[in-house]
Amino acid sequence: MRLANYVILIIISNILYLGCSSSSESWYEEAKARMKKGDLITAREAIEKALEKNPGYSEAYNLRGVINFQEKKIEEAILDYQKSVDLKPSNYLGQLNLAAALMEKNAWNDAVNPIEKAVKIAPDSSAGYLQRGIIRAALHQIDLSKQDFKTCIKLNPKEINAFYNRGNLYFQEGKLDSAILDFEQTISLNSEYGKSYYALGLSYYKKNNFEKSCLAFNQANKLNYPGAKDALKNLCK
Repeated sequence: MRLANYVILIIISNILYLGCSSSSESWYEEAKARMKKGDLITAREAIEKALEKNPGYSEAYNLRGVINFQEKKIEEAILDYQKSVDLKPSNYLGQLNLAAALMEKNAWNDAVNPIEKAVKIAPDSSAGYLQRGIIRAALHQIDLSKQDFKTCIKLNPKEINAFYNRGNLYFQEGKLDSAILDFEQTISLNSEYGKSYYALGLSYYKKNNFEKSCLAFNQANKLNYPGAKDALKNLCK
């Protein structure tokens, strides 16, 4: 009995020792593992341990920002992302996430600086061009925005959001044939992308192709896309 208790004490001591001696990198990896399991509470605990061990850990601030962002704590996320890139300006994910958090606030002008840095750091990553395209569209820089979406698609031909956003720009310009091509491409990539069926319905309606318009609205309605039911009722009598 005493031997069993002794073994248990050794095991507990080892666990406590590991907990005390774990490096900031170990806690960081533990936080990522917990996030993958959807456990944000213990992930936060782990990332706080990482920052206790290393207060200058740029990637740890970025990860805490991701946790805050997922918990809808946008202001706190922005502070963490900003700290991350202040510590390490070459942190691509930090710059990208900072821009995304500012976009969430519709702070489009403020998002320009971090997204420009992100694109410069990783010019071969499609994600930076996608985000910059969205920001430029919001700032009414339409030609530059379409150029970014084109680059994004070249780097990642399956980036559905680039096709959809470019389609919206074409739609707003009245270039309906080009818009239809982009919306149809998104549907070929994801047949359950309800908002593309809805956008396709609007595009065909503007071209007076009511049959195809109503078919698209009907599919959007089947996918429970908001507005599709009213479009069927009001435009497809």
